Amino acid sequence: MQAASVDRSFYAPVEAELDELRRRLATVGDGGHPTFQAAVRHLFGSSGKLLRPTLVFLSARFGPTDDRETVINLAQSLELVHTASLVHDDIVDRAELRRNVPTVNATWNDDVALIVGDYLFAKAYALAAVLPKPEVIAMVAQTVFALCDGELGEVTAAPQLPSEAAYFERIELKTASLYAACCQGSALLADAEPEHVAALGAYGTNLGLAFQITDDVLDLVGDETEFGKAVGQDLAEGMATLPMIYAASNGDRDLAARIVAPGKSDDEVRELLRTIRASGGVERARAKALELHDAATRALTGLPARPERDALRDLADFVVSRVR
Repeated sequence: MQAASVDRSFYAPVEAELDELRRRLATVGDGGHPTFQAAVRHLFGSSGKLLRPTLVFLSARFGPTDDRETVINLAQSLELVHTASLVHDDIVDRAELRRNVPTVNATWNDDVALIVGDYLFAKAYALAAVLPKPEVIAMVAQTVFALCDGELGEVTAAPQLPSEAAYFERIELKTASLYAACCQGSALLADAEPEHVAALGAYGTNLGLAFQITDDVLDLVGDETEFGKAVGQDLAEGMATLPMIYAASNGDRDLAARIVAPGKSDDEVRELLRTIRASGGVERARAKALELHDAATRALTGLPARPERDALRDLADFVVSRVR
């Protein structure tokens, strides 16, 4: 893959929809409590990469029905689900930064952040409730169930290194389910052919898995300024990710115990980062992310050849570009 293929040109076909979405996200707090209004300005003052809404808008191009308003409602609903889950995750992780901006819990407190997250979920449900297809409304709800199941599995897990299979089950719930919903839900609203809905679902699932592994790699080796949050946070919290699982896969029980131990000092985290980086675990995780990227792009061969298919391929390239 050439460097030119990982630019952000995949936004171009749907820039008008993204502009409208940005405008709507900025007004989510209108009419709400002043603290909620302030939190919305804080959260959406910089709206991030908007990869998930981009998937919604691109996937909608593969069906004959062109209902722009309905598709924007789905995109906004799922982006609010995503944002609400991040606000709640930051409470659990005691995170202070996201996208190089102080988190809601760091700016206000955990109580405010909890209620802001709930408020965003409620806004998401209100948007989903007016969608014209019950199966898509159910998909939004099921995605929230999956996110909650994944998060509960994470925070209630025994303090031991999970298996590779358990890790993948967790990230399919926490991350890939939302990517798949963006692609499949949008295609269903557009009345796409069943085989195209299935192809987009497979693409979204594999893309979401690749995205999360990439994120987990960057938590260990990324540049904090580019990554937008503190490096080594998962390790500090004892939250084992794929590179860590691979690092201890030779049966090193001492390393496995040190990875999942809570309450590490800064020096312990730095020493573990050096050990994991030298183990080959990061490289194995990068390779797995690229395998999933390839599975995602293979799924696209089941779609009609059109510019939006090329954009989806470029988006997949972008997701894993930082692990190369």
